Amino acid sequence: MGRFAQWRGMLLARGHQLRGALGRAAEPDDTSTSTASLNRLDALVEGFAAGQPVRWTMAGQPRPLPGPVDLVAYRVIEEALTNACRHAPGAPVAVRLRYDATGITIEVRDEGAVRAPTRGAGQGLLGVRRRAERLGGTFSAGPRAGGGFTVRAVLPAPEEVVG
Repeated sequence: MGRFAQWRGMLLARGHQLRGALGRAAEPDDTSTSTASLNRLDALVEGFAAGQPVRWTMAGQPRPLPGPVDLVAYRVIEEALTNACRHAPGAPVAVRLRYDATGITIEVRDEGAVRAPTRGAGQGLLGVRRRAERLGGTFSAGPRAGGGFTVRAVLPAPEEVVG
């Protein structure tokens, strides 16, 4: 087999893998087998902080979240950090979590250069948007006027009323 045929075969195989991954982006995660959880936020942030400064803060009273909400919260942060690494390498990133009686708000902001708005979102952002909305939450992502980019999700997880 010639070099061109090998190269073509590798590209076709990668294309099939990519199409499969993109198709799965819209599918819900299996919460029974996933290790993605806000309990692992330190490890997630640490993994990204090796290449760029990332700090995170928390407000409100942290509490266990329902499995699907916990997983989507983690995925929102993971996708936002991935995009910050890709589009604003080396720029400081702030991750903020705020718990309140109705749920959790997640905001991830990078301080990268001004980015022109793009037509539509990438597949990763689209996937986490769908996950957040499927839970009854809201999601927004876009460039900030002074530079940088913000990803924000509000996920419902009402506090249990103990009577």
